Amino acid sequence: MIMIQDVTVNITGTSRYNGKASDNAHVEMLLVTNEPVPAEKAWYVPSGVTVPQAVADIFQLANLSMYPQSEETLLAGIEDMKVQAESGNLEDVIKDAAKLMALSIMKKMSLVPIQGATNAYMLAYDYKLFPLKETPNVFELKVQLPFEGMDLAVPGQGGRGVRLTVITPIDINVDPVMTKGVDSAGNEVANEDMYTIAKAGRQVVSFEHHTDPFFFVRYSYNN
Repeated sequence: MIMIQDVTVNITGTSRYNGKASDNAHVEMLLVTNEPVPAEKAWYVPSGVTVPQAVADIFQLANLSMYPQSEETLLAGIEDMKVQAESGNLEDVIKDAAKLMALSIMKKMSLVPIQGATNAYMLAYDYKLFPLKETPNVFELKVQLPFEGMDLAVPGQGGRGVRLTVITPIDINVDPVMTKGVDSAGNEVANEDMYTIAKAGRQVVSFEHHTDPFFFVRYSYNN
């Protein structure tokens, strides 16, 4: 059971210099559990590989985001891909193809305790954030917390919830409507705090919650 999951995402505005192709997101997380996580339990996490724009477009069509996922979730449903193709079900074929593409750019990792601890873990990885297809100057970060397949302890059990801190690129505009924490049904359940670091020209968006939400941070460039 997870007692606290503290995640920091630092987004670098590389899209200003690579033809608006992608920004870079560096993720660091501290995960503390009430007992050691079995060594055989693993997740697929992004490996930082840059993909062609056509692949990024397929990820968006399939609504597939780059955050740690279990093997079961990542590969769920792909066994009938040929059947779906033969039946003309293009939507499911796109989703299955996107999962296989994601598998090729993710790495399988187990959690390794930090030195001197038995139930505290650090995990870091990088991945590319691609602009929304319909609005090339708009980017959206999506994160699911806590780790899929692990329960989150409630405050009465000593749980401290999930914490997400996102440091945006320089000189961007955070969308206050599309930046939110939602549950699996799409209901908004977590409000964000936003701060401006004036001298750095960056903004900090933070969330804290005690259930299992999806977090979205959407921002845009002025040029």
